[in-house]
Amino acid sequence: MKRTNIIRGLLLCATAVVLQLSLFTSCSNELTPEEQASLAAKGYYEHLATGEYDKYLEGVSGTKNAPADYTEQLRASAKQYTERLKQLHQGIKAIEVRSARNDTTLHCMEVFLLLRFADATSEEICVPMVQQDGRWLLK
Repeated sequence: MKRTNIIRGLLLCATAVVLQLSLFTSCSNELTPEEQASLAAKGYYEHLATGEYDKYLEGVSGTKNAPADYTEQLRASAKQYTERLKQLHQGIKAIEVRSARNDTTLHCMEVFLLLRFADATSEEICVPMVQQDGRWLLK
């Protein structure tokens, strides 16, 4: 009888855990605006770090219909930035999302990224993001 009660208790606990996990996974399919902006910022910076400047610029607000010479200046600036990081720190090794917060005063999402460099140093940067046409873009 004692053994039966223990088994019932274990089954109830296991059932409760399974129910909680299923509720968690069904609710976790929806990303918060902070998570969406964070993933977008990280992706754009990964494109920047790997030299995919056109893909990086697709994530910059205001470049969609910009004149070609302005876009070329932005591309050159992005390349200069990554080249400078290679000189100083041997380039970006990894990018991590630290946090994100909604700045209601500036009407943007501030995403904090940690850039880990190949020389074992790191730097935290704040990336302002804005939502336009359902996409999060670098401000």
